[in-house]
Amino acid sequence: MNTSSAPVKRQPIMGRSLFSELMEDMASRKLFPALSTGLVSGILFTVIMVSLAAMIYSGDLSPMASRGAGLALTGGFLLCLAAALASSFKGMISFPQDAPAAILSTTAVAIAAASGGEASMETKFMTVAAVLALSSFLTGAAFIVIGRFRLANLLRFMPYPVVGGFLAGSGLLISMGGIEVMCGLTISFNALPQLAALDMILKWLPGVTYAVSLFLIMLRWSHFLILPGSLIVSIPLFYVAFAFSGMSIEAARTAGFLVSGVPADGLWPAFTLKDLSWIDWTLVWHQVPAMLAVALVTMVGMLLNTSGIEIASGEEIDMNGEFAVVGAANCLAGLGGCFPGYSSISLSLLGLKTGAVSRLTGLVTALVVAGVLFVGGGLLEYFPQALLGAMLMLLGISLIYDWIVAGRRRLPLPDYLIVIAIFLVIAVFGFMEGVAFGLVTTVVLFVIRFSRVPVIGEEFTACDRRSVRRRSVPDRKVLSEEGERIRGYRLAGYLFFGSAAALVESLKKTFEAKPRPDFILLDFARVSGFDISAVNNFHRFALNALAAGTAIVATAAPERLTEALKRNLPDAALQNIAFFPNLDYGLERCEDRLIDRTLRSGKEETGAREALFTRSVDEVMAHLEEQERFENLVDSINPWLEQLEHAAGTDILNKGEPAAGLYLLTQGTATQFDPDTGIRMRDLMPGSVIAATAAFGSYTASSTVRADCDCKTALLSFEARSLLEREEPGLAAVLYGFIIKSENR
Repeated sequence: MNTSSAPVKRQPIMGRSLFSELMEDMASRKLFPALSTGLVSGILFTVIMVSLAAMIYSGDLSPMASRGAGLALTGGFLLCLAAALASSFKGMISFPQDAPAAILSTTAVAIAAASGGEASMETKFMTVAAVLALSSFLTGAAFIVIGRFRLANLLRFMPYPVVGGFLAGSGLLISMGGIEVMCGLTISFNALPQLAALDMILKWLPGVTYAVSLFLIMLRWSHFLILPGSLIVSIPLFYVAFAFSGMSIEAARTAGFLVSGVPADGLWPAFTLKDLSWIDWTLVWHQVPAMLAVALVTMVGMLLNTSGIEIASGEEIDMNGEFAVVGAANCLAGLGGCFPGYSSISLSLLGLKTGAVSRLTGLVTALVVAGVLFVGGGLLEYFPQALLGAMLMLLGISLIYDWIVAGRRRLPLPDYLIVIAIFLVIAVFGFMEGVAFGLVTTVVLFVIRFSRVPVIGEEFTACDRRSVRRRSVPDRKVLSEEGERIRGYRLAGYLFFGSAAALVESLKKTFEAKPRPDFILLDFARVSGFDISAVNNFHRFALNALAAGTAIVATAAPERLTEALKRNLPDAALQNIAFFPNLDYGLERCEDRLIDRTLRSGKEETGAREALFTRSVDEVMAHLEEQERFENLVDSINPWLEQLEHAAGTDILNKGEPAAGLYLLTQGTATQFDPDTGIRMRDLMPGSVIAATAAFGSYTASSTVRADCDCKTALLSFEARSLLEREEPGLAAVLYGFIIKSENR
């Protein structure tokens, strides 16, 4: 069983022709399984096409059902041949499908009714054929566009459990279809008493026994001769049973034990170019909405079936390539007046089950269809009906086993329960209902799971993280002691009703923390998007924060979120929120207000400052000593320095320009920032080192440094630094130590 494995990408075989590939398969073990599987598929293919044609050309159009079968077989031959030769999955078999046929059958009835009794049968037939052809052209064109512009990946929205449930449900329907083929009646609860009748048991029991036995054998052993050998043994047994019971071949066919209903004569051509004059184009154009519906249904069916084949086979299929191939084939099928089609999950996986994953399988199937189309299918009516249905049942049992039995071992319990649920819904209500149920269930589970993914990428306080603004020693002391009153959260991902609600509940718990935060900073820089429910949750949180006396600072907030809050929040709550373009400026705002609030928290501001200075005396002394060392260093290396002055607002260094050397800021303050984003990188004060790398080689500035006020710097060029190292190596070592310490500060 290969259906349990994840898709494995096929490696292209460069320089290998299609002809050489076919010759290699013909000389391999794949030949006999491909011939036997292709023969069975061809018979099933033909019977299905004749049945679908009868469904479309029914009622008043029933006299044209035989010609309609010719149209269906023509399109089926072209679709099957194209898939066999060009599909990325070697065992792919495509044919006109029942979903578009069901829609077009109602269209055919409408056309027949609208034509009235005056219109000739030829007019009705050719008008319906024109609608079928244009549906194929429209579908084919849409498929070609999807494949040409590689849009198929945008459509691959089917979750794995849904596809698994779809395959399991398909297995049930295929198994039931196999019994229907054996018995010639539609399986339902009302039909159970009929199945229990002796004449029906004689029809389905041999086929079911054959399918179950073959499944168990192939579950235990895998050999390319198992299928063809079983057919070689089983077919004569049926004729022995007929002879033993005294039943003639014709009687067996009449009783439903042999294939029947295959056209005995060729059906080509179903119409000629002269017949196009019979088309009532007015009625055709009235059916354009139905044609668009056919194209949509065919696209969904194509995605479902191809995704199912991909997962069941364990091989990655080029979905864009499949759309292009099937699109071109549908356009060709339209020339023959056929309705659109796509890959068949049952016939494509039949080759996988029998070890006939080869283009030969599709080619043999196409040749059988072509034989019936051009010559007639008299020989096919000697094939036992029970074995034909057993091939379908074998595939159905395999799919059910792989997903219902073996799936329990490899799927997580929630995903497995989805597979079971879809399987049961398909069994009770129908195929599309099951797929729709699976999609809805998966979406609900996805929302629940996604809402549990934390949207808080990083959580911090001012004790852990601060703005780049350089502060005095007392101010730094305040932030060290009171930094927990500033709580920051860097949000990430998509904020929707589930995740936003969980986030707000988490934030509200901080109001109960000790100490209670004075500021909550929310950074939205990594948020990819949000929905209206997220806005509503932040609206509630803003009101809660106002009631708790906590200010909110929002940084890099999306404009839509900002505007929504400004439109809906009351003035008091809005004034409690400050918006800043980036995290650094938001942190600076929180720090400024915390420092100011702390210094004013004492009975007298002066007393609070004196108490703070007393606690900071050690840090102040260390800072003064560091400044003294810097000034002594500048004095020591002054002969190698070039003194520069910079007016307020001028650039000391420009991004993208080469730096003349290392700058030591000796007086004033400056700001280092990225001019492209406006993000501040450092606040520079006396003792700061600028572009240290430029003293050791060529360096292009990665940011801009701008003077906040009139500044003075000391420039040490590469040449001067080299000269200093040669003349005063000890002094140069002191300089290098200072640079390293400055860079790590």
